[in-house]
Amino acid sequence: MKKIAVITGGTSGLGRELKKLYENDGYTVCDLSRSCDDESADEYACDVTDEAQVNAAVEKIAKKYGRIDALINNAGAGLLGATELVDTAAVRRVFDVSYYGALHVTRACLKHMMRGGRIAFICSIAAFIPVPFRSVYSSAKAAELMLGEALRLELKGAGICVTCICPGEIRTNFSANRICDAGRTVRYGDRPAAALKHIEKKTPKRMSADKAAKKIYKKCTKGKKAVYVIGGKYKFFRLVQRLTSDTCFLNLTNKFAS
Repeated sequence: MKKIAVITGGTSGLGRELKKLYENDGYTVCDLSRSCDDESADEYACDVTDEAQVNAAVEKIAKKYGRIDALINNAGAGLLGATELVDTAAVRRVFDVSYYGALHVTRACLKHMMRGGRIAFICSIAAFIPVPFRSVYSSAKAAELMLGEALRLELKGAGICVTCICPGEIRTNFSANRICDAGRTVRYGDRPAAALKHIEKKTPKRMSADKAAKKIYKKCTKGKKAVYVIGGKYKFFRLVQRLTSDTCFLNLTNKFAS
């Protein structure tokens, strides 16, 4: 009998590559995304920020298959700009997608998940490492990470494994699609624009979506640890963070981010 996996944001980028890997491994994958439009192909049109839409979509999946074996919380949204100046609605959007979206989908899927089920939160290294002018994104991902870690403790007795996976930036359209407010201001000068330029300059060198997906897929399906960091450079940063003072590490982060 095929296992049933639910993935959010599986129509592009990392999500699409993860969906392929699950399907190649024999899973039936049900995709929840705003751009989905074919329920007969297990693509369910759903805005994860809308709890009612999430509940309705997941109930359709449960009615069709009777259970859910795996959940991959992959949907996310980015924001770049000075914390003082970014639009409040944009801030809420980032939290609605990255945190509340993951919360809504997890709560809905857990109603149909039994012992042996697996839940993966695709967080980000930004959950650990704050970066100037991306404070909102880091905060949302840190909240998602805490959600996943606490759920791991809550669900341990139920036999459901929860894993949080924190990759560095991957070569997808995610960076290009993030909300940006990088205009020059008196207080910050050109620093937000410089931060955006730094991201764009590094994009071609980042890990490809298919390579990252293969690494992440192994952790999603077989990983036993609570948290995994993906990418050698980011594992090193995480180690340095643990070995140095907060002030020293923040200074190092600022140097590499600018």
